[in-house]
Amino acid sequence: MQRKVSFCLLIGWIIVLITGSEVAGQTAAKVEMGAISKNGPDAESVASSKETAQPNERINALEEQVRQQAAQLGEIKKLLLEQQQTIKLLTGKLAGGRPLTEPADLTADAVGRRDLGLETTGARIEPKSSQIEERLKTVEARVADIGSIKFSGDIRLRGESFFGLTNSLPNGANPAVLGNDLSARHRMRMRARLSLRGKIGEQFDWGLRFATGSLSDNNSTNQTLTDFFTRKPFSLDQAFVIYKPRRMPGLRLEGGKFEPPWTFSEMTIDGDWMVEGFNESYTRAFKNSAFKEIAFIAWQLPFLERNSAFVRNSDGTVNTEQSRRNGRDLALYGAQVRTRLEPTSKVTLNLSVADLYFSGTQFISPMQVFGSQLQLPVTITIPATATTPAQTVTSQVLIPREFLLTGNGNLGLSNASNNATNRDGRLASGFNLVDVIGQLELKHSERFPVTLLLNFVINTQTHDVVATDSSGADLLLKNNENSGFWGEIQIGKTKKSGDLLFGYTFMRIEKDAVLTPFNFSDITQQSDMRGHRFTMAYAADQRVTLSLTGIITQRPNGLFGPFVATPPGSLNRATTRLQFDTVIKF
Repeated sequence: MQRKVSFCLLIGWIIVLITGSEVAGQTAAKVEMGAISKNGPDAESVASSKETAQPNERINALEEQVRQQAAQLGEIKKLLLEQQQTIKLLTGKLAGGRPLTEPADLTADAVGRRDLGLETTGARIEPKSSQIEERLKTVEARVADIGSIKFSGDIRLRGESFFGLTNSLPNGANPAVLGNDLSARHRMRMRARLSLRGKIGEQFDWGLRFATGSLSDNNSTNQTLTDFFTRKPFSLDQAFVIYKPRRMPGLRLEGGKFEPPWTFSEMTIDGDWMVEGFNESYTRAFKNSAFKEIAFIAWQLPFLERNSAFVRNSDGTVNTEQSRRNGRDLALYGAQVRTRLEPTSKVTLNLSVADLYFSGTQFISPMQVFGSQLQLPVTITIPATATTPAQTVTSQVLIPREFLLTGNGNLGLSNASNNATNRDGRLASGFNLVDVIGQLELKHSERFPVTLLLNFVINTQTHDVVATDSSGADLLLKNNENSGFWGEIQIGKTKKSGDLLFGYTFMRIEKDAVLTPFNFSDITQQSDMRGHRFTMAYAADQRVTLSLTGIITQRPNGLFGPFVATPPGSLNRATTRLQFDTVIKF
């Protein structure tokens, strides 16, 4: 009988949980009494029996527990509904409309009373609007303090091939001439970048970006897939803060590591080059006029900080002037004026004039690269003795590339210069670039807009090159290699799925027209060159672009350039570089 009683109690418990009412508890008791009567005396004798007193008390205790649990369930539902009210109020405020409310029969009070089975009048308790408003204000304040943060980035996969490569060694068939054909080169490369952008209040912007690429390469974020599957560097590419004072609209102050703030082409600055320092700009816009905008930009960008120097003369005294020169820092200073004109809604003309002054470039010592070895020019001064005069000896030292990064040890070394050098291994010219750019945009066709860009540059600080004559004395070579031209046309765009873009670029950069550690790095040599670039791109998706680029580079002055004689008949072939890119943006 005890098993049947337990079974009946279980059935009663389930019914009470489902209904949550007092009637269900009574029904369970009746079912239990009916089950007992089947194996015992009649119902009246059982009701008066002392044996049934204990089961009735247990049933009453269970009913009380059910009521308590139902009350707790009602409180939980009440809290859930209050949270839903808060969310709906917040949603309504963000949407600019009135907050949503629950119907009367779904309020927390009604649900709680209904579940308890204590009231059927439909009375309800109103949501606590004041508390909800306070919560909402707290959330808004926290969001305002944190500010909005945007994540973006891209991944680029590149297949790259080189054809027509040559060296400058004596020819294998005729040692009297120079140059040998090299085998074609093929490599896979990858670029990955991750950006974070945010705001602090209304006057400050900030940004961070991380990118792949060799730490010693200032011009490229590409990473070659090589070195036995080693991990690839992923380092800081940008870190900046921008201040835009509310009281001076149009003024913008920026510091850190950032993209160049002025208008430029890749003839002077590589597209992947990130500068470091400070810049200031002021932009004034004009309404109801074809003259839309004028901007003034200035920048101060240190690119080599060196330790203090201490140099002695041959007699042991301190050479103050040489100590000052050897401890001098290198920096890029400049300014630009640019304007934007819109004669019609379909035509835009951008004009800019900039001056870029590279301070201290006479202290840069270019290095030649031979595979994994760097050829470093070294000058040694031997003090005079009682029998021999002072002597200066210039030589070359080979060191492994891995041991020396650009700027390492504050030495002012660079392994990416094609500029003219003196006999002591230092750059022959200074670099103050006057850069003029005109860009015309024609938007008559929505799918195939046309952009035409012309760029002229002149270096106003070219100097004659100091070479060595047959007797070992200095020989001055006239240096007129001070100008460059860049012409580019693009038809189409790659903003929407199915878009096409076609482009062509003509380049002519003389030996000392630009400072070559910083300009376009995808050409075989960055100065003393003439080249053509062809581009075709297709937008497979709004965020996926496929492109093919071909770059053909020629040496107009032979293997060694305009200041070193090249034996007649030496090899001088054009080099072709093909790039197949897949870019995914997110």
